[in-house]
Amino acid sequence: MVSLESCFETKAGDFTERGCSLLGCRVVVCGQVKNVVHLVHSPIGCAYYSWDYRMDTKGYCFTTDMNEIDIVFGGENKLLKAVLLAIEEFSPDAVFIYETCSTSIIGDDIQAVAKKASDLTGIPVIAFNCAGFRGKSQNFGHRIANLGLFNIILDGERKEMVNTVNLIGDFNKKDSEILERLFGEIGIKVICTFTANATIDKIRDMKNAELNIVMCSKSSIFLAELMEEKYGIPYVELNFFGLDNCCKSLYKISEYFNNLNVEEVIHENMSWIKMKIDKYKNILEDKRVFICHGAQRAIYWIKPFEELGMKVVGIATHFGGEIPNFDGLVVDNLSSDELEKILEKVRPDIVVSDDKIRHLVHKMSIPFFNGRGQNRGYSGFEGFLNFAKDVGETLNAKLWYLARDFGGFNV
Repeated sequence: MVSLESCFETKAGDFTERGCSLLGCRVVVCGQVKNVVHLVHSPIGCAYYSWDYRMDTKGYCFTTDMNEIDIVFGGENKLLKAVLLAIEEFSPDAVFIYETCSTSIIGDDIQAVAKKASDLTGIPVIAFNCAGFRGKSQNFGHRIANLGLFNIILDGERKEMVNTVNLIGDFNKKDSEILERLFGEIGIKVICTFTANATIDKIRDMKNAELNIVMCSKSSIFLAELMEEKYGIPYVELNFFGLDNCCKSLYKISEYFNNLNVEEVIHENMSWIKMKIDKYKNILEDKRVFICHGAQRAIYWIKPFEELGMKVVGIATHFGGEIPNFDGLVVDNLSSDELEKILEKVRPDIVVSDDKIRHLVHKMSIPFFNGRGQNRGYSGFEGFLNFAKDVGETLNAKLWYLARDFGGFNV
């Protein structure tokens, strides 16, 4: 195994493609909360990634469009007007304000503006001090978002509900829908998926759950820790990608509840899915896959690919800080140029990542698969069948044979 671990502060001259604290807060965690206005207090460029990174973004995203005069004289009045106008125009359940580097440097007090706007309108206005430079990567932005949204959970008294859970760190609406159906089969109700199906009311009700299930510890375990400290709600880290992971996770859940029909549900699902999966395994057997994702998802994808008979030949992570236990190439915090050189050397049959590197992989005439599930979810038994179908269809699309015959897409 080769390891290039670079999860520390970047140095002058480094070429890094990490996300900043703003992206971790605004896009990764908060962006899926429904009926919320997201107001980025910044020049217009900082609103980049507002829509195309997460497919299920439900709110409106605007920027205060700070210019040179605003930077010199301060932008608090401009921000307050923007918040009031957004509430008047859209009647949201809440407004989220995001600090950026420029507005932090000039000292705009977004917390004071949020309090004033909330007092004037009666609408929750939450300010996130998530300027990009506050953390070495987007991970610090996750923490800021967790803490800000925890303040919503603190609103009101706790009323514990029997056989209930929260899914924390699941940001794909289609995955959450699959898991909510699966949990319903075993007798569990999901109060809130944080934040794939989250609303302000559902976030408030999260304190009523008996158990928190953490899907992505990198982005959201801090929230589970806060809830355990405040309300005594235990949490467990689980993974529902792949058949083996799904079965083990369901058995783990059964340890916290009584009278769940886990054995029956697992047997029923495994009986129908194995026959359907076999035809895809025949197509995918021994195909070589390269994973390029955040560290958590990269680790999660290893087992599902192996269950399809594929071989993971390399993993590239961003701000990973941990090395998956498998025999292959592992690199962290690499640039596009470095990734291209690695792919040329490894030459996998398929690359799984998000849209950030799609065009680079297409240019190299390598089949590309979006691991975030743009069209359907990949969690649970139902999701694993979707996963096998999409990987098989991507790998065997005639497009790639044509591209190779003509020397690639960049001829």
